[in-house]
Amino acid sequence: MPGRKKNRNWSYWKIRLLIFLSVIGPGIITGTADNDAGGIATYSVAGAHFGYSMLWILILITFMLYVTQEMGARLGIVTGKGLGDLVREKIGLHTAVLILCLVFISNFSNILADVAGIASVADIYHIPRMIFVPIFVFFIWYVIVRGSFNFVQNVFLTSCILFFCYIINGIIAKPDLPAMAVGSLVPAITISREYIFTATALIGTTLTVWGQFFVQSYFVDKGIDKKHLRTARMDVLFGAFWTDFVAYFIIISAAATLFAKNIRIESASDAALALEPLLGPMAKHLFAWGLLNASLLGVSVISMATAYAITEMLGTERKVNSSFTEAPLFYLIIGFCLFISTLLVFIPNFPMIFVLTASQALNTVLLPFIFFVILKLINDKKLMGPYANNRIHNAIAWITIISFTVIASMMLYLNVF
Repeated sequence: MPGRKKNRNWSYWKIRLLIFLSVIGPGIITGTADNDAGGIATYSVAGAHFGYSMLWILILITFMLYVTQEMGARLGIVTGKGLGDLVREKIGLHTAVLILCLVFISNFSNILADVAGIASVADIYHIPRMIFVPIFVFFIWYVIVRGSFNFVQNVFLTSCILFFCYIINGIIAKPDLPAMAVGSLVPAITISREYIFTATALIGTTLTVWGQFFVQSYFVDKGIDKKHLRTARMDVLFGAFWTDFVAYFIIISAAATLFAKNIRIESASDAALALEPLLGPMAKHLFAWGLLNASLLGVSVISMATAYAITEMLGTERKVNSSFTEAPLFYLIIGFCLFISTLLVFIPNFPMIFVLTASQALNTVLLPFIFFVILKLINDKKLMGPYANNRIHNAIAWITIISFTVIASMMLYLNVF
């Protein structure tokens, strides 16, 4: 009898594990892709310029990220439709087209930033950009076009694991543990333009327009059933935690080395080069490889999010499992974004800082509106049935959205003035 009971318990947990493994992916991939080239640059600057004092903000970001992306995941799983589909159906085609144009501009600037991240790695190793960048960009496009959904997802999940480079770097840096604890648990705000700008940028680089479109569409593309909603929530929660766990180690790595030596930086590639004389060549390589991995994942996911958004709003076929002939527009949008971004990073003195700043400003304008649309959709009883928000969900969602709107407005003001 005990042996049978033990076998039944093992069979139960084995089935649960298989179900979990079949559902996970979209939340982890979306969350991790938030740590793209722009994110790594922001975290590096936060640690280098302000030490451990901004670590507490990551707890706030984790909460915000989970709340907003859980709603997106729930919308996709319950309705079986992406956010673009629902915007077109519930708001109207004309408004959807306007949103589509703004979303494309915002997403494309992020794709450009990540292609620039690939170019930065070429610069670190003194490899010509015109050789290095096209090789990796073509690899991305080939994997997405030729690979099945499971293959593409496995490539993305493997990329997520490679973010351990930053965790190793953080350990090598031997951070000040008491200062880490204080910075993590005690909110500290410095009233200065640079501090407020960097603090709001930490949130702005994680909560993104493309992220909301991608997480919902990817759950739909994966075909997750409503009965697996709890597992999907675990996936989103783990993705939010993993995102900021990696960000935590990037900040402490920069704080323990660059801040301690009063070395200021402007980008992730600056951080990689500055770490070498302080921690040895291994630190530079780990940071550079992490930057390359983050840029590749960011380019892939954001270009797919853009293709999802456009094809959904136009009502055309869009699935990673579809062939090029079955979904030509989906793959052409991805190819267009990759090709134009690659050409732009070759232009001497291209105004990259202006493009990144403008994209952040546009993201801060668009995202509150997207959040309000999501909240309206998820409270639609006809659309969501018993899966609609209850009062507690709405209270948490409104606090999150209002908080982000205030922070976004601050960042927009700082970007403009």
